Amino acid sequence: MEHSTTEQLAFIAQMIKSAQRRFYDDSPYYILWGGAVFIASIMQYILLVQDNPYNAVGWAIAIPVALLVQFFMLRKQKREEKIKTHVETVLNSMWFAFGISLFIILFFANKIGGATYPIILSLYAITTFVSGSAFKIRAFVVGSLVCWGLSIVGFFVEFQIQLLLLATGVLFAFIVPGIILRFYEKSAKN
Repeated sequence: MEHSTTEQLAFIAQMIKSAQRRFYDDSPYYILWGGAVFIASIMQYILLVQDNPYNAVGWAIAIPVALLVQFFMLRKQKREEKIKTHVETVLNSMWFAFGISLFIILFFANKIGGATYPIILSLYAITTFVSGSAFKIRAFVVGSLVCWGLSIVGFFVEFQIQLLLLATGVLFAFIVPGIILRFYEKSAKN
C-alpha cells in the first residue's frame, strides 16, 4: 500500500522532531563541558595574574571530573536509549570527530603555540553551528558566531586574554544554549 506524500512528510517531520527532542535531552552535556572549560579557563587566568606556577591546576581537576561525570551520564543514557535517527547519527559522528580533533590540537599545543585557543574556538563554532542549524536552535547558532568572532580576536591578544575569550566562548556556545535547552525540556514535560 502506497503512502501519500503528506503522510511521508509527516513521518519525516516526526522523525526530525524526535531527534530534536533527544538533542534537548543532551543539554546536561553542554552545561557540563561548558562549565568545566569555563571554570578551568577562569581559574588559570586568575592564577596566571597571580604568577602562580601551578596555574594549569584547574584543567587537571575540571577535565577529569567532567569525564567521570560524563561516563556516568552516558551509562544511564545507554540504558534508556531508543532508536537513533539519521540526523542524530550524523551529529554524534560530528561530535566524535570534534573530540578527536580537539585532542590532537591540545596534544600538539606546544607546536601550535599562541594559536591553540583561537583554533579551539573555531572548532567550537563549527560544531555548535552545525548542531544549531540542524535543529534550528538559534542559541547554538548565535554561540557559534560569538566563538568565530572571539577566535579572530584571539589571534591578536596574549595568552591570558585568550583564556578569557575561551571562557566567554563556552559561555555563549555551550552553557547558555544548554540552559535554554534544559529549560525547554522541562517546560515541554509539564
